[in-house]
Amino acid sequence: MRILLLPFSFLYGIIVRLRNFLFDIGVLKQHSFKSFVINVGNLSAGGTGKSPHVIYLVNQLKSNYQLSVLSRGYGRITQGFKWVKSDNSPLQVGDEPLQYANLFPELNIAVCEKRVEGIKQIEKEKKCDIVLLDDAFQHRYVKPGFNILITDYSDLFYNDQLLPVGRLREPKSGVTRADVVIVSKSPEKISASEMQEVRTNIQKYGIQKVLFSYMRYSESMEFLSGEKMPIAYLQNCNVIVVAGIANPKPFIEFANSNAKSVTEFIFKDHYQFSSGDIIKIKAEYNQLLSQNSPVVILTTRKDFMRFNTSELKHLIQNLPLAFIDIEVCMNEKNDSNLIDLIQKAIHQKNK
Repeated sequence: MRILLLPFSFLYGIIVRLRNFLFDIGVLKQHSFKSFVINVGNLSAGGTGKSPHVIYLVNQLKSNYQLSVLSRGYGRITQGFKWVKSDNSPLQVGDEPLQYANLFPELNIAVCEKRVEGIKQIEKEKKCDIVLLDDAFQHRYVKPGFNILITDYSDLFYNDQLLPVGRLREPKSGVTRADVVIVSKSPEKISASEMQEVRTNIQKYGIQKVLFSYMRYSESMEFLSGEKMPIAYLQNCNVIVVAGIANPKPFIEFANSNAKSVTEFIFKDHYQFSSGDIIKIKAEYNQLLSQNSPVVILTTRKDFMRFNTSELKHLIQNLPLAFIDIEVCMNEKNDSNLIDLIQKAIHQKNK
């Protein structure tokens, strides 16, 4: 099948290279802005951990800068520019922007499929020092002040191929536009030799700044009722894992390592849960209850945004539905600090 797809991958590569070339020589125009624009993106289709890194950046920068976050709002049925409020539905704004709004209600969160128009609208209506762009590495009409490229440790871009043979949205040479490459989901205790091997392979593309991050799950989970319980509670529980994220494998592994037993309900990324899905999950829940152990339906915060809607609330209100947060941590062995690099770039722009 991969051999049959090679001509399509070749044609796709020609089109993307031509588009990038037209941007590089100025035929297609890039727009600069008064606000400092930080883009968090990747080369591949699928989950490399962009959203947790956006959350990490917000937590690191919000005390010193006026921040706004702009996303396309993948999965929404609306169009154009829209401010995101915590009481919006995922169909109005998308699950990831809604997640940001629930975590940071004090921030300006917006969605707009045309990022240039979105930034212009943000600057028109709000005071803004920094605009964080979620997943806009290929949206080259915006000229970012700082470009962050995320690549998954278990699926590094330099080992991948262009769509549809592989998962790359553009040729590997696109990495040269990045100011820093973050190798995400790396082992927490990664060795210096492992880091150096990956760093050497990435630096072959002319990128000098290569950092490593890992994912850490929060020590507690929050139930639909608002009650919080430590993860240790799961040791005696039968857990139903429900996930509609790009790469659910680490989440499933986490559940298996902490729960008495695990049943999986896995859906595609950004999946909109239906009443039929809830009925099936309920049936499994009722069956597990007969085993005389507590049952927890565990999901991610991103998935919880698509569960806790007005259409489904009456179906889930009596279920032990809980979500867990995923936190990005930068590896201590990094010789450069991401925030230092960003602040130097901001200082350089303001000279």
